[in-house]
Amino acid sequence: MGVERTNEMPFLILNLFGVLDAKRSGEEAVKTYAQSSGYSYSIIRPGRLVGGPYTNLDLATLFQVEGGASNGVTLQTGDALLGDCKRDVTAEAVLQCLENGECEDVEFSMVSNEERALTEGEWGAAFLEMRGGGGGREQ
Repeated sequence: MGVERTNEMPFLILNLFGVLDAKRSGEEAVKTYAQSSGYSYSIIRPGRLVGGPYTNLDLATLFQVEGGASNGVTLQTGDALLGDCKRDVTAEAVLQCLENGECEDVEFSMVSNEERALTEGEWGAAFLEMRGGGGGREQ
């Protein structure tokens, strides 16, 4: 997240050593190769990854971060969101992209929310909406 907003806070600081620029270059390389070779692609831009097993437990307790793919997710086309994304929800998004034909040639950002988790059908509908330029979906 932040690859298209490197001149905005907090991404300005995160990109001091060109990390976000390098990630953007990687995204562009994937898209260019996919398009020239006849493959589809999916670009997933999760927010700051939180939740076990790699989150500092003291900070997780302080910020009341709880893991669980039972949590919802806000998806939006491009690079427009800001927030945290639970690791297991990010993993679910990757799996849904691999399994779901509607996730072809889609770029989206995602952050966790406290709503219920998306069903398989809702993931597909969200991907389809983003492909059509509908923006995003919160569930």
